[in-house]
Amino acid sequence: MNKTTITKLPKSLVEINVEIPAEDFSVFVEKALVEIAKDAQIAGFRRGTAPKEVVKERIGQAKILDRAASMAIEATIPVVITENHIEPLGYPQVNILKLAEGNPMEYKAVVAVYPQVGLPDYKQIAGQFELKKAEVTEEDINRLKMEKERHAREHLREDVLEAVAKKTNVEVPDILIERETERMMGQLKEKTPRALNMSFEEYLGKLGKTEDELRQTMAHDNELKIKNYLVLQELGKSGKIEVTDAEITAAIKKEATKEGTAAGEESNEEIDGQAKEYYRETLKTEKTFEFLETFFKK
Repeated sequence: MNKTTITKLPKSLVEINVEIPAEDFSVFVEKALVEIAKDAQIAGFRRGTAPKEVVKERIGQAKILDRAASMAIEATIPVVITENHIEPLGYPQVNILKLAEGNPMEYKAVVAVYPQVGLPDYKQIAGQFELKKAEVTEEDINRLKMEKERHAREHLREDVLEAVAKKTNVEVPDILIERETERMMGQLKEKTPRALNMSFEEYLGKLGKTEDELRQTMAHDNELKIKNYLVLQELGKSGKIEVTDAEITAAIKKEATKEGTAAGEESNEEIDGQAKEYYRETLKTEKTFEFLETFFKK
């Protein structure tokens, strides 16, 4: 049986140490050897036909152990996360601590988890806001009323969420901020020459910022964005917000009709894979904001 140690770290991080006994790890070593042998091109043999002993000698034990370690991690870490009720935010960062033939294999994984979110009295905060009806002229009624109300509602929702987030006690994991900031910075560097017809360095000059200053600005904005997301998720839990499969299917069909495509063209499998989680999150967000609106001034 694997030996597992779970350690809570600051900033909503969890460290997972797993030691896989030598006899269990040997199973992964054998599977890795079989997998490598299937595609191995060894002189004197057709691809994939060389005996395992020959493959082991030519390929080298280090490569086999590396593959076995990857297979062991892929097989064990989801089990550890599930059994210990860990709610990960993103993928774990894994380091192999011990790896040698005939010995236990040990690795360490550090993963950001959903932090404890201490909500303020959001009912009282939301109760300070009032959704006012849009004022429109007679000729605007048919064309603009719904659009104006939609914009007013969206801005008000942002204001309410920001007000609740400001009074919410939650530590945003640095690893999430850094990951999102690096992703945005990479996209900006890639797209700037095409979109603005200038180099990234020229773009920085236009902004009057160094790359580090721009990264700091992005990191600050991303911290607020991630905090708002976490608060919204916690509000959904507080309001016991649920989205049914029937609601997801209805939303997909409605969108398909709007775009002029047949709702039944996609198979259930395609819908599950391509759209189900997107619509679940979209509908959950809408329901959560509707829940908050029940506390607005009447």
